[in-house]
Amino acid sequence: MWLDYWKLTTFLIAAFAAYVAYRQHRLGKEKFKLDLFEKRYRVFAATRLLLTHVLQNGNVTLPELFEYRAGIGEASFLFSSDLVEYLEEIYRHALKLHTDHESVAPLPRGDERSRLAEEICTGTGWLTDQLPELKKRFAPYMAFNKWH
Repeated sequence: MWLDYWKLTTFLIAAFAAYVAYRQHRLGKEKFKLDLFEKRYRVFAATRLLLTHVLQNGNVTLPELFEYRAGIGEASFLFSSDLVEYLEEIYRHALKLHTDHESVAPLPRGDERSRLAEEICTGTGWLTDQLPELKKRFAPYMAFNKWH
């Protein structure tokens, strides 16, 4: 009788330990998802901030560009290559916008200034059009319910 009692006790302890291990495994997976989400969201927020600066000011400063580069620095580890390339494309357009603004200031009125002004307008338009596009591009990486 004592032997049966110890067998049952041992089985119950083993079952409880297995249950605790399973719950810790599930908790670890959920923590990983949350940590990944937070890192991905920082990249999203840095991109949104840069695009918001362009929308508000029609230009972007070098410190804002540096802040953006720092904000997307881990993107290649967190996203697929298509999104990383999209983030680089945003950077190239923002850098060109900044360069065009710097180049147009000292120019006298004329064809070259008009051409640069048109490029500034086009670049600003493209960048501001990316604000609604941003959520579409990031959505597959940010939805918890699709993660396994």
